[in-house]
Order: sequence, then structure tokens, then C-alpha cells
Amino acid sequence: MLTLLLIQAIATFGALIFGRLAGRFGAKPTIMLTLVIWTGVVVYAYFIRTAGEFFILGAIVGLVMSGTQALSRSLYGSMVPEGASAEFYGFYTVFSKFSAMWGPWAFAIVKQATGSSRLAILSIVVLFLAGLLLLSFVDVDKARQAREARAF
Repeated sequence: MLTLLLIQAIATFGALIFGRLAGRFGAKPTIMLTLVIWTGVVVYAYFIRTAGEFFILGAIVGLVMSGTQALSRSLYGSMVPEGASAEFYGFYTVFSKFSAMWGPWAFAIVKQATGSSRLAILSIVVLFLAGLLLLSFVDVDKARQAREARAF
């Protein structure tokens, strides 16, 4: 419970820090950075042995979680056509719900197959790397230009 409170307390600072990074480097590169950090978080979780290490993990999660969520919504919103925001955000919501299922499914399948929670946590790395790969193909400028072209 203490770790959950720690995550929430640190999340505010994470949103501010990653917001500044996005202002300097852009939202897409900053989101890609958060995905790399998330990958590191999962690898770190594999090696945790003590309560102190768990608190450190919670602090890192709090820092990165809020930045990832805020920036991804903001970037997505900057590319969504104005007249179709309901449809696009509906699509966004559906995929966010699926992501809340894919992680636990991957974890459960690997845990069942191997009998190891440590190996199961590593399976989540695949999802972060897939997100990183998919995001690398997004042409933000082209999407924003298409949005502007439809506005008139």
C-alpha cells in the first residue's frame, strides 16, 4: 500500500519532468524514451529481491507512468481530425483497454508455461518493445498536416 502511495506522489513530478522533456525534444521522442525506461523497469523488476528495491521500482514507475500517459494522449490528440475526435478517442480507449488485458495475459501464459513469475514479468518487455517499434513508424508531421488539411 505504501508503494502505491509513493507512485501517486511521485507521478506529479514525472508528468512535469516529461512535459519539459517533450517541450524540448518533442512528444514522440519523449514517449519513445519512456518506453525504453519501461523496458528497463521490467528488467529491473526481474532482479528485485528486497523491499527497498521494490520501493525504488515504485518510485521509477511513478515517475514514468504519468509522463507516458499524459504525453501519449497529448500526441494522439494533436493528430486527431477535429471533426472525428469521438471516433478516434473511442478507438484509443478500446486499445487502452486491450493493453490492460494483453499484459496480464502474457504474464499468465508465460507463468503457466514456465512456472516462474520472474520469467513472466520479462514477457512484458515484448509489449513495450512492440509499442516502441510501432511508434517509430508514426509520422507525426504528416498526421498533423492531414489534420490541418481537413480543418478547412
